[in-house]
Amino acid sequence: MIAMESLTGILLPCIIALYVAAWLYLRKIFLNQTSVPLQNEPTTIEAIGEDFDWEKAEPRPIRPFKGKKIYKINMGISNLAQTPEDWLLIENSYLKSIEIRKSVTTEFPKNTVYVHNSPETHLAVREFYDKVLKYMCERYPQYFAITEKGHVHNKITSTTLPIASETDPRDLILSLAANIEEDFLILMKDNPSDPDEEYKSRASLTGFPAGFDPSEGHNKPISFIHSPVPQYESKLKLSMGKFFNRLESKDLWCRHNWSIQTHKARFSLANNHAYEGQKVEQLKYEDIDFEEGAFLRVERQILTRLPHSRANIMTVRTFLTPLKQIKEEGLSNELCDAIDGLPDDVAFYKKRGAWGEAVKQYLREP
Repeated sequence: MIAMESLTGILLPCIIALYVAAWLYLRKIFLNQTSVPLQNEPTTIEAIGEDFDWEKAEPRPIRPFKGKKIYKINMGISNLAQTPEDWLLIENSYLKSIEIRKSVTTEFPKNTVYVHNSPETHLAVREFYDKVLKYMCERYPQYFAITEKGHVHNKITSTTLPIASETDPRDLILSLAANIEEDFLILMKDNPSDPDEEYKSRASLTGFPAGFDPSEGHNKPISFIHSPVPQYESKLKLSMGKFFNRLESKDLWCRHNWSIQTHKARFSLANNHAYEGQKVEQLKYEDIDFEEGAFLRVERQILTRLPHSRANIMTVRTFLTPLKQIKEEGLSNELCDAIDGLPDDVAFYKKRGAWGEAVKQYLREP
């Protein structure tokens, strides 16, 4: 009996150790599984016309302020699920945007690129990367093509993109930074089955921040990231939580943010927003370069879910439209009405006190 107990005492820890090792090995295989070759994936996106020329493709005229004298605090979403080809865009800003992105990710790597060090996040990054490449090859076959070795070749930049399963996740994000104009966030939960738990920012590319430091939100919950946003707690937090829980891979929900920007920079860690305790100084008309340095800044945000990792995705495309173009479109009065219609707290957050009067003066000039 003593010998049997001694044998059991020796074998049991060994069995447990082998079981744990086997489980960890299988988990590693699952979380780092090789991607399905892109050429074997079924086509789901309608190709753009053969006559499409990216250098002649004008930016979409997105004007979220139109018809909105009263600014409403809500998510303001619409579903693009019936037109999935409208997700990632190539316009005549393409080369300029990715060149700026490559520059800022090199100069400000900690602010612009983030990958949480976990197998689950690495899987989500690889899944998103493959989804983007598949989309670009299907939507823009004249510019993105799959090589015999399974790589994707970008004919606009004359570069070849790496294969997801063979590449470090951070390098995959940098590769996307050099091939699409959209920024993106990958949002995940620690416990996906818990409906009350918040999603956290687990990986991101933020080449064009609108007056905030993206690194402060890395691995932070959505409520922390949105804490400076006026009325977030009272009007947005609950609905956003439910929305993110219900999001599915078939969805492509779209929403827009707009503001006025009085400088040329797409990359801005400060200047665009005002925060509690700050004083906003009013700009004079002559302080603003209305010919070259005054813009309507619009963010086109699209949300979906990855089917395998179940991570939520938000892509963000930034448009800078010169205010002189808004005048030429005959939208001066509507933009002035929208500026006046901002609630006080939103107006402060958007720094209307700095640019408001000067911008309205310019817009109303003949």
